[in-house]
Amino acid sequence: MLPNVSVQPAGKGPDPDKNPVSAKLRLAAAWLLCFSYFYMIPMEFSSLEWEKTGEGLWRATEGGTGLLVAVQLLLWLTGTLLVSILFLVTGLVGGFQYERKPGDGPLRGRDLAYYFAWVQVLTFASLFLFSPFVQDGGWISTFLPYFPHLLMVLLALFLFRGRLSSLGFRSFPGRRWLGICAAVGIAYAFIYFLLDPLVTEPVARIFSLDMTSWREDSISRGLAKAAGLGWVFGAGQVLMIGVIGPIAEEVLFRGVLMGVLAKRVGVAAAVFLSSAVFALSHVDVAFLAPLFVMGLILGILYAYFKNLWVPILFHIVNNTVSVVLDLLQMNG
Repeated sequence: MLPNVSVQPAGKGPDPDKNPVSAKLRLAAAWLLCFSYFYMIPMEFSSLEWEKTGEGLWRATEGGTGLLVAVQLLLWLTGTLLVSILFLVTGLVGGFQYERKPGDGPLRGRDLAYYFAWVQVLTFASLFLFSPFVQDGGWISTFLPYFPHLLMVLLALFLFRGRLSSLGFRSFPGRRWLGICAAVGIAYAFIYFLLDPLVTEPVARIFSLDMTSWREDSISRGLAKAAGLGWVFGAGQVLMIGVIGPIAEEVLFRGVLMGVLAKRVGVAAAVFLSSAVFALSHVDVAFLAPLFVMGLILGILYAYFKNLWVPILFHIVNNTVSVVLDLLQMNG
């Protein structure tokens, strides 16, 4: 059996707001925004377009603009905007009690709701504030897709200040780093040499999937654009994709989501569920299976070592090597 992710005793959460009605409304709004965040996953899948290649394989591409997708998007935008206003207004009424007085002890469902609510509110706001820069094709547009990752990290540091150990940020005795590095090295060797022949390719054959990935193509285009602007922008892409992105995703999927789920359904189920959400959130049909396996590896590393730095290290190694190899190939 996998060991428990956290063995800390339960602690008190933030003090309730002075107005119990506004407190209940705000918590309800937080859960609705949490739902809105995760609803983006099936919404993005529904926008994918399918085409059959000359080899008889199915290829998924982005860009669906049908009536159903448009109506779905409009309803989501309207609902998210209204609930975001409710979340902020009730926060003002209650003096943002949750944010001003962070709790102690392990994370709970309330913490998960507030974290994802703020991620959704700020991501939603940045969508409108920065959309003109995305369209201009300039250097700013190469970094804006990764801005939400930076928000995820900063929000976690702020909302969970004073109890970062609940997220899994713990120190290690020096002698344990040898074992950690060995585990990360073995896991990465499996991903690099065996994941495609054992997982990616067999699953693609079973479901007749074309291995062209719109997400990988999009990342490659962003890297090419950044590389064309100079080495500073290429290095910025390495930082955002290779470091900031992995930290943000591990905080979200392992630190918050898996940490809370582990207390509800057990560690093994939490590893499985967080891995499934991790894979689905990338909205990449061609690489859905390998992303799920990678999520399992990240979750097992977190569960075994009880420290978020371990999956973060593995994730950074994986992403950084991929980005650097892509940049070298472009310049070669």
